[in-house]
Amino acid sequence: MSKTARDLMDEPDFIEHDASVKDVEKEFDSSENTLIVKHNGEAVGEIHENSLLKALIPEEKIDEESLIGILGLSFDQSYAPETAEDLMNEHEVTVPPEETLGELAFLMDREDVRSLPVKEDGEIIGVVHEDAVVREGEV
Repeated sequence: MSKTARDLMDEPDFIEHDASVKDVEKEFDSSENTLIVKHNGEAVGEIHENSLLKALIPEEKIDEESLIGILGLSFDQSYAPETAEDLMNEHEVTVPPEETLGELAFLMDREDVRSLPVKEDGEIIGVVHEDAVVREGEV
């Protein structure tokens, strides 16, 4: 029988969207490699430990093109992440506890995310990390 999200999930670690970058850094001292960002009680994104790299890049190394990306929008100030929201990867994908391993892999690839929050009865009850999916999958 195929493993499900419930079998693969870890306890979720949460942080509020307006937490400081320092608070995010401290939270990683006692958590797995992903924080679920909440705003008004809803999961709005995720922060991976490697997201903190954004806060370490010297200002003179950041160019406008890499910040704007394909959107073509301009900005009028230097990029310096100040809050969890500045560091997070936005996504709205959650999965039920019964989601299968194959579907988890498909969603992670399609959404380009490294983890998926597991939602049951409107609450985030866990998080499935990509390493757990790869470890359990037969490649």
